[in-house]
Amino acid sequence: MRTGRKMSAIRTVFVASMGLLACAVARADSACLLTPAQLQSLTGRSFSEGEIGKDPGDGSPLCHYAQTDNPRRKLTIGMTSAQAERRFESRLRMLQMGRKSIEIDGVGDRAYYNGTSAGVLSGNKLITFSNLRRASDPEIAAEKVVAMLQVALQKAESL
Repeated sequence: MRTGRKMSAIRTVFVASMGLLACAVARADSACLLTPAQLQSLTGRSFSEGEIGKDPGDGSPLCHYAQTDNPRRKLTIGMTSAQAERRFESRLRMLQMGRKSIEIDGVGDRAYYNGTSAGVLSGNKLITFSNLRRASDPEIAAEKVVAMLQVALQKAESL
C-alpha cells in the first residue's frame, strides 16, 4: 500500500512539474511581444489579444492579433532563431524587389520597413511584423516602427 501512495505522489509531482515546464516553454516561445495597446499606438487600429501560433513551414512561433472591428484582418508577429540572418536577407530582397533600400536604422543589427512589413535582426534572432497596414490606411512613420521594433526586441531578449 505504501508503494502505491509513493508512486501516486511521484506521479503527481511529475505531472505538476511537466505542467510548469510547459507554461515556461509556451511563454519563451511566444511571439506575442506587444500588447494590443502598443499595436494601437503604432497603427491607429484596435486589436484583440494575440493568439499564439506556429509557422507551418518551420514551426517557429507566430502571434496573430485580430483587428477588433474586422477580425479577419490580422497583424502577425513572427520570431525565429533558425537561420535568422539568411531569412532576414531573403525577406529584404523579396520586399525590396530591386527598388530603393527599405533598410532602417536605430534598432538591432539590421532592420527594414516597407510600409506594410517590418523586421529586425539582432544576433541570431529575427522578429518580423506582417500586415502593419493596408493600402487604404495612413502611412506609419518609420520612427514609430523603430520604436515598436525596439520594444519587441527587448521583450524577446528577456524571454
